[in-house]
Amino acid sequence: MPAIDLARLKTQAARLSDQFGQPEAFMRALTEFLEFYTNHTMRASQVARRLSLPTYHTPTPVLRQVERELAPLADARPLEGVALVTSLWKSGWLETRLLAARLLGMIPPAQAIPALTRLPDWLVQSTDKAVRQALLTDAFARLRRENADALFLLLEDWLKSPRSSFQVWGMQALIPLLHDPDFENLPAVFRILRPAVEMAGPATQMDLQACLAALSRVSATETTVFLHAVVQESPSAMMLRTLRRILPALPAELQSSLREAFRTAASSPQGKGR
Repeated sequence: MPAIDLARLKTQAARLSDQFGQPEAFMRALTEFLEFYTNHTMRASQVARRLSLPTYHTPTPVLRQVERELAPLADARPLEGVALVTSLWKSGWLETRLLAARLLGMIPPAQAIPALTRLPDWLVQSTDKAVRQALLTDAFARLRRENADALFLLLEDWLKSPRSSFQVWGMQALIPLLHDPDFENLPAVFRILRPAVEMAGPATQMDLQACLAALSRVSATETTVFLHAVVQESPSAMMLRTLRRILPALPAELQSSLREAFRTAASSPQGKGR
């Protein structure tokens, strides 16, 4: 791989963006571009760590420069952007799928939503952690900022699904929203999260723990009230066991206030047998 010359990189990325409205031409140009920056010095042991997708081992600054060139085009020409997202994903390389996820998050929500509904299919295809993270964070970037209600509609279907994988994706996609200091609509989060809490089990335990920890950082009081209501109204044995396991990872004030609720719920017919 040649040393990165910033001026040359900017010129190359700008030329690549000239093909924005022509997916086939863009993909040919992108392949040449990525091959130019391929890191051939990667050791075999490093290559072996990533078996899920082929990769050019492209340096992060190179991909970021491409993203900077594509951002204004995605905003101004969203339908072309959606078409390019599809081509990038189908290409099947680590770099092209990361670009697909990040480009999708640059497209105005009205045009991006139909593509966002395909994310479960893409997530099923994604065994690479970086790609999954990009799909659950970067792909929702503008929707989180500009239309949280539409995001809730999408995630609600995931969180009430009987499939634990969908619940996990829904919780992972919620966490970036909860990290936004300007976000305030906790009642909406509690509403769509409740089915996943009621179905909590070993497969969703770690992600539920992360989600509840993020909620408690936003408002420990409201999170406590929410959990009290779920525990008292839907005290299934599996949910109670799961919440007990994750309780030590939550703030101390929340732990102490919930223990009595657990004891009360455990004595109910639904909660017995734990």
